[in-house]
Amino acid sequence: MPYQKKQQPHFNRSCIGFAISSALLCCAAAAEENTPAEEGKKLLDLEKIIVTGTTRRGQTKLESSVSITTLDAKQLEREQPLGTADLLEVVPGFWVEDSGGETNNNVAPRGLRGGEGFRYIGVEEDGLPVVYDGVWVDFYQRQDITIQNMEAVRGGTSGLLTVNGPAALVNFITRKPDDIEEGTIRISTADYGMIKTELFYGTPISDNWKMAIGGFYRHSDGVRDTEFTADHGGQLRLTLVREFEKGQLTLSAKHLNDHTTFYVPIPLKDQQNPTGIPGVDPQSGTLIGNDQRLLSYRKTDGNYVTRDLKDGQHTQFSTLGFNLDWELSDNWLMKLAGRYSKFDNDMYILLNFDNATLMNANDRLAQQDVQGMLSHFADDGAVRAMYRYVGDDQLINDPSQLNGNGLVTTSYPLFSSYQAEQFVNKASFTYEGEQNNLTLGWLFAYVDADTLPVDKWESQFLTEVRSNARRLDIVAVNNSGDVVGQLTDNGSTGYAPGWGQATAFGTSSSHSFFINDEFQATDDLRLDAGIRIEWLKLDSTASGTQFAVPILGAFNANGDDSDNIMANNYADMPSSKFYNQTRNETEAAWTVGFNYTFNKDMAMFGRYADAFEMPRLLSHGQGIHSGKSADFNDVVNLTFSELGLRYSGESIGTSATLFRTKFNDLTERNFTSSNGAVANQTIDTITDGVEFEAAWQATDDLKIELTGVVQEPKMSGFEGDFKHWENNQVKRTPKMQLRITPTYYFNNGDVYLTMHHLGDRFSDGENKFELPAYTTWDAGVNYQFTSSLRLHVKAANLTDEIGLTEGNPRAINDQQAGYEYYYARPILGRTISASLTFDF
Repeated sequence: MPYQKKQQPHFNRSCIGFAISSALLCCAAAAEENTPAEEGKKLLDLEKIIVTGTTRRGQTKLESSVSITTLDAKQLEREQPLGTADLLEVVPGFWVEDSGGETNNNVAPRGLRGGEGFRYIGVEEDGLPVVYDGVWVDFYQRQDITIQNMEAVRGGTSGLLTVNGPAALVNFITRKPDDIEEGTIRISTADYGMIKTELFYGTPISDNWKMAIGGFYRHSDGVRDTEFTADHGGQLRLTLVREFEKGQLTLSAKHLNDHTTFYVPIPLKDQQNPTGIPGVDPQSGTLIGNDQRLLSYRKTDGNYVTRDLKDGQHTQFSTLGFNLDWELSDNWLMKLAGRYSKFDNDMYILLNFDNATLMNANDRLAQQDVQGMLSHFADDGAVRAMYRYVGDDQLINDPSQLNGNGLVTTSYPLFSSYQAEQFVNKASFTYEGEQNNLTLGWLFAYVDADTLPVDKWESQFLTEVRSNARRLDIVAVNNSGDVVGQLTDNGSTGYAPGWGQATAFGTSSSHSFFINDEFQATDDLRLDAGIRIEWLKLDSTASGTQFAVPILGAFNANGDDSDNIMANNYADMPSSKFYNQTRNETEAAWTVGFNYTFNKDMAMFGRYADAFEMPRLLSHGQGIHSGKSADFNDVVNLTFSELGLRYSGESIGTSATLFRTKFNDLTERNFTSSNGAVANQTIDTITDGVEFEAAWQATDDLKIELTGVVQEPKMSGFEGDFKHWENNQVKRTPKMQLRITPTYYFNNGDVYLTMHHLGDRFSDGENKFELPAYTTWDAGVNYQFTSSLRLHVKAANLTDEIGLTEGNPRAINDQQAGYEYYYARPILGRTISASLTFDF
């Protein structure tokens, strides 16, 4: 069998960022002659050859035995996503929480609760895992025009063909250079001060070698107004391809250096009908701003360390890799791939905590720490506590009038760092017979982490409640109104918050061996089965925390406070005592499936899979507050059953999958006391549902697309104080999602409207705090000026809907309901973006 060279379709682009009015004019002027933009293309791309979730060359979506969603370059372009999570909203069965900004978002597959990052989803680039255990994966996998395709498998073979992706496998396939010189330039802008430039250029450089270079640079004020540059940085990618008579070698290098801002929940009121409060715009507001941009933290040596929120989540990520496809004989194919990655990521964010920290300003002055301050400074004449803004000597006489809401709150700075090197290698050998396709493979992943992302709680700061909130000091005054002492230090209520300053480092080493066999039993029936066995070794060392250590110089020789500021006398610091923990795990995943093709347009498929997630290296350090008894998290086992049907006719294409997903031995984390102690419940979740995709070519110039899921996600296995949670709806997970997009094609482009409906969910395990259902509307237009120049304009959340993706995940005892004012994170408000793409 001759080597099948992958054909690279020409990269189509559209867009600009300066002329919404011109786009609308294009629509009005072009409706005279109607031509379907995708003439000759089969509905739902069922004829598309896929490379993800299968080990057989040339397999189409129609012939596959997995639930798979694919996006080509044109579809990726039309989505114009804010980040990787935002893009995955198009995948049925994925619940996406993308309200955190460009990065650090959550994607939950098939009934798993929200708020877990990308956990249980294997994210790959060109068939290799980006991050072995999924830590902060959307920091490293970014969207630009160097991505050619995206393929997403739900369940199915994901637990067989990748590591730590038992519930789903998402593969981003990069654009390779072609046999001709070509390139693409795109310039994008948005109404929140974003400008992004993207580039791809590919060319032959000799008879056998080709090269490509590409990437992006982006500068943005942020989708929520932070008063400073929220997102800035870029990525550069280089690819070399060598063609051989029997195969192809690809060499690649990538470097990302980027900063993003994390948006946390904001104050709202009315839990049944979420509404903004005076001073905080729910569509575009955030409490962070210039006054909190540069915060200083006192250390035990008496010095201050200043951190800049403009640095925010700073990601530096470099990779070197190769892919080799080689025909060993007429029947044997070898695939080798490897990648070295270097991670250097600092995450600095400001969080909220319990809803009770949103409180009446006068009530805050009556709390115990304030009364203690008045007693402490009583000998100096203290009689009253008052507020003043940091950096301002003017006292606030009537705090009940602050910003029209009379509230104050506390922010909790968190710093976390991840510095590691990773080696991933994959080798497979495939026998291709007339009826049988057998693959033997090995996947190796090694991580050496100098610094693991163990949360460091730096302090807590008192602020007013408004967009771009300012810090407040609480001071003690005498009868004359003179300040005689103060509780806070530039807004900080203390540098010893009592939650942790641990450090951790370690290594993980994973070997997986897998076998997958696909057997063509008859002309119409294909059977497949596979098994993967993984051996994992973890080795982690982590320190505890020394709490409330006296700061050098905080007290004089008599033991008195040296500066009459109570908050700057103590600090938490990493302990000099370290604990080591090792773990060896062996687990097996297996799956069986089938595909029965009725004809060239219709097929049925089914599958059962038993998969697992291995313990995470970072989990030992995250639990180090328990000291010597700290350990890694346990293995999580998952099972999937699914039965699907695909059809593509002349005017209708559809794919529907019935599924049952069961997650075993999940840890449900519940806050149980006001001091932050937690109790973990080991539970199961069971989700039954149906996922569907459909396309209807109603007329030559009108197509309507539909995707969605209807499911019943339940939790079971609660004990003790939480037994009444049994059979509750899985936290933050909807029972229904629906996405409908009609597209009207005209002579030189198209115009589309997307409705996205999300059913109600619950932010808490007790199912008392409901996150109401909501519907958003997006609209866009593509216009082709010439064969090489196109415009794309898109408006997202046209109606400025206030939909909540989460309530308050840091609520004490998970008690979120019943508050007049509460923290929750709304979806992003209305944004308008535009981009211009030039192909050459």
